[in-house]
Amino acid sequence: MLCGLCLPHCPTYRKTGDENESPRGRIVLMRALASGALPASERLASHLSLCLGCRACERVCPSGVRYGRLIEAGRELIQTQQPISWRVRIGLGLSTRPRLLAGIGTALHLYQRSRLQHLVRASGVLRLLRVQRLESLLPTLPARLPGQAFHPAQGTRRGRVALFLGCVARVLDADTLAAAIRLLTRLGYDVVVPQNQTCCGALQREAGQPGQAQVLARQNRAAFHAADVDTVITVASGCGVVLADSDINEDTERRIRILDIHQFLADVALPDSMTLAPLPLTIAVQDPCSLRNGLRAEQAVYALLGRIPAARILPLAENHLCCGGAGAYPLRQPAMADLLRADKLAHLQQLQPALLATANLGCALHLSAGLRAQGLDIEVLHPLALFERQLRKRTA
Repeated sequence: MLCGLCLPHCPTYRKTGDENESPRGRIVLMRALASGALPASERLASHLSLCLGCRACERVCPSGVRYGRLIEAGRELIQTQQPISWRVRIGLGLSTRPRLLAGIGTALHLYQRSRLQHLVRASGVLRLLRVQRLESLLPTLPARLPGQAFHPAQGTRRGRVALFLGCVARVLDADTLAAAIRLLTRLGYDVVVPQNQTCCGALQREAGQPGQAQVLARQNRAAFHAADVDTVITVASGCGVVLADSDINEDTERRIRILDIHQFLADVALPDSMTLAPLPLTIAVQDPCSLRNGLRAEQAVYALLGRIPAARILPLAENHLCCGGAGAYPLRQPAMADLLRADKLAHLQQLQPALLATANLGCALHLSAGLRAQGLDIEVLHPLALFERQLRKRTA
């Protein structure tokens, strides 16, 4: 239709005022690329690269245009004529090698716990190696995730689910994954961690390699079926939307439910032996685009946190706009990522919450780095980790 109703909802168009940085403009460019009217020039590639893939345009499109699929196809066309860089190839290779990632995580954990991190930052070597920004995104790394494949339910057994680990989250967000296991088992669910699961494929899609993403999707489906479960729980909404999209072509009889953990917990009551401790604090909630525009399940987060007594749950202003933490976007497009994050930091500065809850790792890393840089003392937590933190045994 090219009606342009999506333009006010596009973060990059709002910042640049450039039609080429809007969904409508990019669709025109991709059409010209596909027809051969335009070559895959660096300038055209930069317009597609600046797109966050937030899919806010899909949310408001009156014609139901699947823009997310279009931008992936456009990036694939670009990559057929412009091979990806060696840095991206290394990143994609690491995403599918969990043992290597675990080893890197252990090394980084030691790097942070020793004085080495302070010395390296002071030396300027990070700037020389052009990894200063990457290093700045690192959170305080937790201990490694427990390695067992099965975690039995506690108390009355309600069911059996599988937990998707992802790739980077195994290293950078192990605490949240461990909290998910504790919470699900305390609520009465056996938790299976399929051993042959791999990366969800989000990074491959972003890099214009949908074929490789499909290979990973098949491997994950095989791992989920082998786990003998009918529901797979995801913790990072970015992974959840990709897994859900990948499952569309699965036979109905073989299809396994892929649910964000907040969706799954929506109808799960606490056991009689459990209660939630009051938390008289203001909690700001940031809606990841993948949860809001991909899964359309952002309200499940508010429903879960709303069960915590005395907590004041507030949506962060302009939650319909991306924070800039979309996948590898802060590394690919640092200037635009910082512009978008600055708006979120300004809202947080004004609101001054005690906690910021966000359901996606990329958003958490990006926003946490910004908060640290500005000296804002606001803890960033995954909603389920906060919920699990407040869970208590009921006293007589």
